[in-house]
Amino acid sequence: MNFREFKKCAASGLENARRTLSILTGRDVTINSQSMGFVELGDIPALSGSPEDVVLASYVTFDGDARGQLMILFKPDSAEKLVSVLSPHLTSHVDPKDMSRLLDSTVSEVANIVGSSVLNAIADGAGMTLKPSPPILIREMSGAILESVVATCSRGADRVYVVDIKFSAGEGKALFEIVFLPDICTNSSGFLGYGSVAWTNG
Repeated sequence: MNFREFKKCAASGLENARRTLSILTGRDVTINSQSMGFVELGDIPALSGSPEDVVLASYVTFDGDARGQLMILFKPDSAEKLVSVLSPHLTSHVDPKDMSRLLDSTVSEVANIVGSSVLNAIADGAGMTLKPSPPILIREMSGAILESVVATCSRGADRVYVVDIKFSAGEGKALFEIVFLPDICTNSSGFLGYGSVAWTNG
């Protein structure tokens, strides 16, 4: 699989996720921005804005014929807004002490939809088998989350390949971000988009 094919498959998966979320919410879900490419390790903690901002994140790893990591990050107020978009009848009646559980459930559901769409599109396009782990929910500063994730996949490299997508739902009221880090080794020609993606699985 070359980089052009990889980007095409990833984009297809993200579009599938966008359509599915639009149907689920009954609202238009929009891709506000997307980038795919190599990012310096030192720039990763600020990828999602201020590294000190606390986020609610769903974290999934995958292995099989390839491996990597996928995160979906919400600012707490955006997670609450997404709940109000998905389940407006619940937010007005839920006990405040139960809101955290409702947020966790909603973020997990969205993470399953998006993660499955992206990984299935890449696996189908490349003829691979990818096995995702159950999502783990984390509340932490975004910089700390991204730093710890990069530490597990950099393998001494000074750059890692990142797919960074920002979504909005409910007329821009609910914002969330996908950060996808496939474990990819490459050479300079691959970085330009003409070489092969060498998935590492060991």
